[in-house]
Amino acid sequence: MARRDRKTTFYILFLSLLLSLLILYKISLPKRLSPKTIPIPNVTTQLRFNERLIQVDNAESTTGKKSSRLSRLGMTGKSRSKAEQTGADPNLEFVEFMMTCSTRGSPNAEIFDTFVSLKYQIMEVRVEYDANSITYNPTIVALPSSSHYQFLIVSRIYSDGYTQRSVICEGKYMDETKDNAYGFPVTTRIISCATAPKELVLPPTPARDCLSNNFMAQIPGFHDPRVFWSNDGAPLMIFNQQSRYGCFGLWLIDLRSVYPSLRYRVNRGLLNHYPTVIEVTRRERRAVEKNYIIFYDSETSESYVQYEIGFNNRHISRLIGNGLSSFNVTSPNEHSCITEDAMWHQATNAIKIVLCNYGECQPTPENTAYLAFLHKKETMAYKVQYKRYLVLWRTKYPFEVIAISDKFIRFDDEDAWEQKFDVEGKFMYTVSIAWETNLNRHEGYLSEKVIISLGVGDHGNAAVILPARDLLVCMRSCLY
Repeated sequence: MARRDRKTTFYILFLSLLLSLLILYKISLPKRLSPKTIPIPNVTTQLRFNERLIQVDNAESTTGKKSSRLSRLGMTGKSRSKAEQTGADPNLEFVEFMMTCSTRGSPNAEIFDTFVSLKYQIMEVRVEYDANSITYNPTIVALPSSSHYQFLIVSRIYSDGYTQRSVICEGKYMDETKDNAYGFPVTTRIISCATAPKELVLPPTPARDCLSNNFMAQIPGFHDPRVFWSNDGAPLMIFNQQSRYGCFGLWLIDLRSVYPSLRYRVNRGLLNHYPTVIEVTRRERRAVEKNYIIFYDSETSESYVQYEIGFNNRHISRLIGNGLSSFNVTSPNEHSCITEDAMWHQATNAIKIVLCNYGECQPTPENTAYLAFLHKKETMAYKVQYKRYLVLWRTKYPFEVIAISDKFIRFDDEDAWEQKFDVEGKFMYTVSIAWETNLNRHEGYLSEKVIISLGVGDHGNAAVILPARDLLVCMRSCLY
């Protein structure tokens, strides 16, 4: 009888514990409101608009008459709304706030003629491998909440160019107090490695053909790593290394294969689709390929690669498997949103953002976008400048570009950081973007913070943290 009572008590306690866990789980879920759809206009809007302009232009060419654009569109006598004046659809509030380009509308931004200065200070990212090594160009992601430390950092080691090396560590915020020039103590927040940095060693790959640059085929190691979370929560790294199809190409690997402690931070049942290095192929490729962005269709979860986006040029392919890719699936109806013929290239990975504050809507393909940075490279006397621009595109096929920065983006104390390192050709290179906190979601919201990692003149590590909403200022719509 006593044994039966003990069993009954045990079962009651066990069921009570399960019920408590279920209640805690329900409480921790985001607030569920009725879905609030924030539609993104279809690219056919632009096509109808262009067709109308062509018809009017053809009519003008035969009659020899000229008129204003408003009268040509049949809008004479009608006052335009604020959204129409900014180029936004008057029914889309989120587009209107992104098109705001004034300090009054964006209190955390200072607007200049050619750029936007965001009022957020850059912080140091400290990665100390050994006394003789200089680290630079960090790529940073937030680790799951089950981890001891908040960040995973992969940083390159400066070398003479003939050897490529990178290290990995787990990082955290650290407050550092030093006396300023007047002798008063000042506390500065930095991000620092909390674990000893370890060198990442990956299998070497042979180059098929480096043409006249045969020395490049002999350079050991990989470079330009970018770490990001896949659509199902796997920690992936894309990097440059010798190519089987040319000289240099882009390769993928699951970091759990080379940094085993990550195996205990993610879903243990999650398959490892990239257990070793796998090259991402490209049809009609060049000898040296760089700066690919991997992203996922929000409806089908299929993997895609955006090879490049620039002046009258965009190339997207679907990843079929084992690194193989399809033909170019970029919509033939998409018009280029980049109007300047310059040296454009993709700078960072892409993150998924829901265009509302947390708790105000449910994520859908209609209110969600991918966000990444582009660089416009400008070379002047003794100086190379990488001007950063933000670009957003749809999360479902055909992935139309929604908007792009109308002015390039700078941060509050960027000039001081550019002068911090006494090197020729000082510049700030935008390396990666991630959500500051990993909440085991595939997306973040406007009200949540992002961490943007920066390389300082190939001689230092830095980062800046700010709400995602404050990045989306002075945007130019690409759908009209």
